[in-house]
Amino acid sequence: MKIILTGSTGFIGSVLLSRCISLPTITSVVVLSRRPLPSPPRDLENKLRVVIQPDFLHYPPELLSQLEGAEACIWCLGTPTSGKEVHVDYTLAAATAFAENLAPKLGEGKRFTFVYLSGKLCERDQSRSLWFMHEARKMRGGVETALVELEARYEGVWRSMSSRPGGVSKAGIYHCVMDALVPSWTIGVEELAAGMVELAVSREGEHFVENDQLKERGRKALRSVL
Repeated sequence: MKIILTGSTGFIGSVLLSRCISLPTITSVVVLSRRPLPSPPRDLENKLRVVIQPDFLHYPPELLSQLEGAEACIWCLGTPTSGKEVHVDYTLAAATAFAENLAPKLGEGKRFTFVYLSGKLCERDQSRSLWFMHEARKMRGGVETALVELEARYEGVWRSMSSRPGGVSKAGIYHCVMDALVPSWTIGVEELAAGMVELAVSREGEHFVENDQLKERGRKALRSVL
């Protein structure tokens, strides 16, 4: 399986990249990045390809040709406080380009799977009053809705899933304490990465995958060999 990945230099994205590379079911990982990545181990050089993408708003034919054959994309670009261009414009430009140009070429019965990294507090109801970070939360909630609408337009060849984790942390004392106190609001970064990759590989999941579901799927995936 060939997978497209973005945000691979970030806290979550770097763990997603390691997870993708480690799985034998994923035979090719194409990273879209603004800058080169550190060289992978020699035995994995043929599995990882970095495509330098200076402009995440446009996908010309020469770029799309390098992505052809991909069956999924894990979109992990930006930070919780990134603005509209990163969260809305970049995400929807890529999703639309992939739906129009990559998904229809997969063949009968196959759907391109787009797994978007959102957040537990992101709000799809644009009329709801929020106490804090209302613009950022509604903005990303709007992206979740737009991705579902995109699936309706490309029914049969496209699948959108938004992962909605709570607080993400590394394994350690802090994570153990928070997981014990507020388990529905916390998730380990390894669990999140494993859960998101499992969504992409299995192509099975709801449109909106909440923290507890991600944690359960991630833990199960970490215990098994795909």
